[in-house]
Amino acid sequence: MRKWSNIRFQTKLFVVFILLSSIPALLIGTMAYRKSSMMLQARNEQDLNVILAQLNTSIERQVRDFDRFTMIPYYLPDIFSFLNKPYLAKEQWGTAEIQAQRTMARLMGAYPSINSSIKGLMIYGMNGTVNGYRISGNTVINPREKVTDEDWYRQTLADRGGFAITGVREIRQFKDGTFPALIGSRLLMDENYQPLAVMAIFISPDFIPKFVETLELPTVKVTVLDQNRNMIYASDPALAARLLSIGAGEQQGSWEVPASAAQGQEGYSGVFLESGYLKWKVYLGVNREELLAGSRSISYFTFLVAAVAVICSAAISWLLARKLSRPINRLIRSMRQVEQGNFKAPAPVGEDNEMRRLESSYHRMVSRLDKLVQSIEEKERQKRNAELYALRARIQPHFLYNTLNSIRMLAILQQSPHIAKLLQALARLLQANMKLDSELVTLDEEIRLLKDYAALMDLRYTSVFTVDWNIPQECLHVPIPPMLLQPLLENAIFHGAKGLDRTLHISVVAKPYLESGMLCIEITDDGTGFAGKELPLREENGEQRDRAGEGSGGHIGLRNVHERILLRFGEPYGLSLERSEGLTKAIVNIPLKSAASETRGDGDVESVGR
Repeated sequence: MRKWSNIRFQTKLFVVFILLSSIPALLIGTMAYRKSSMMLQARNEQDLNVILAQLNTSIERQVRDFDRFTMIPYYLPDIFSFLNKPYLAKEQWGTAEIQAQRTMARLMGAYPSINSSIKGLMIYGMNGTVNGYRISGNTVINPREKVTDEDWYRQTLADRGGFAITGVREIRQFKDGTFPALIGSRLLMDENYQPLAVMAIFISPDFIPKFVETLELPTVKVTVLDQNRNMIYASDPALAARLLSIGAGEQQGSWEVPASAAQGQEGYSGVFLESGYLKWKVYLGVNREELLAGSRSISYFTFLVAAVAVICSAAISWLLARKLSRPINRLIRSMRQVEQGNFKAPAPVGEDNEMRRLESSYHRMVSRLDKLVQSIEEKERQKRNAELYALRARIQPHFLYNTLNSIRMLAILQQSPHIAKLLQALARLLQANMKLDSELVTLDEEIRLLKDYAALMDLRYTSVFTVDWNIPQECLHVPIPPMLLQPLLENAIFHGAKGLDRTLHISVVAKPYLESGMLCIEITDDGTGFAGKELPLREENGEQRDRAGEGSGGHIGLRNVHERILLRFGEPYGLSLERSEGLTKAIVNIPLKSAASETRGDGDVESVGR
């Protein structure tokens, strides 16, 4: 995988434009989908709560009607008188018992006409009588069915005249077949609140789907559970089975059943409500896929818009990147030509924008660079000519040096050793002057040359000055530029002895400072000084005592000595002149190094101290 930094600018710009256009669109689409889905779910939950309240009210109203129906026997005195009498076999019935039995039969037969959901009823008298009625099927009572052992019967007795209703169960009170129904029961009591009979009506649960159909919501799933969480009604039995564990112990709330792809089950969400009268729980829910279909259409439309925006942005970014990369590519090609030595930059083209100004600046830079290269070439040509001229000029010092050696040999042959010695000293000085600044010499060699120069000056100015030498042995191997101290001694002799009527005393002292790594060479004289305590060397002054101005051809002075040290060693080395207590001191500071460390060449030596 290529690194991002190595990818072309045009490709980078293309990718950045696509990201800048696609990411916001995708974020907006995702946020719009989530927001719309949340709004739809909240709105759906509100609507389902309203529908759930209506459905629960309808169910409670219907069950209250069943409750009132069980109160009808209280308005029929014949039935109560029949139930108050002791049990008699049919063979023993008289007119009153027959009349009461007929009244009981009319009562039982009237219930189905009151409400079609009542499929039958039973009256269990405390005196042992059992009477029953069924709309269809065999109406013969099953004597083997012992209702006294069933939970609904015991609950009815415990309610002491209250209405009790069960969930759906199989009714076995009649022979030849069973049928499912709810059991609504009540304990009938006489005027003294003594139990007379238990009346049970068998209610078909089909009244619940009738209420559901009136809602006209085919996509809404309804589940009704009794107080024992047994199923009474379910429009979707598979969903109802998954709801049995949801909402237990809660009176109202929302629920959600996730989809299960492994079992082929869909996801649903909805609300539930517990009836305060019946203790039943009613669940309403809708398919999440159908609920969020509208929200998904919004997200699909948003993603479509995002895709169109990405395509448009990609096209625009490609064109823009191509337009921006053209001048950059021209600059790159021109830079490669400049690397090869062709300083001909193309003229800027196109509109007056940042890239055109950049090309204009680059064109001006290359033009100036071309002029600079030409100027350097011209200076190098002039430098080579100067070197040739200097090489030719060195023929004269060499000729003079060879001539002095011939005269010295002639003086030796004529037995003039003093003249020969002086000529030899002058020849060494001339030889040292010829290699000025070409290499470094040891302080020992420099001192020997300085002594030769002092001998020549003593020949010229007899008994005018004396020189004391104090050079420690450990300093003799320190490297120093050649002919560095000669101008200082010359300056002390020429200017220190002016107007002096006594012998001039000069001392040459070398002081090593190991801590700072510096060698200090002082040339001190007690002759004529200069005004002030210190003489600046960076400015030319008419009153400056440049002791090299005379006798040296004017080409080497104190300032020249100071600049030679700075050029070779840098700061803080150099030359300083001080005047104190009647003495003039020329102080040279150079690095305290051995000659062995300077064998790397002049280029390395000049970097010392920088």
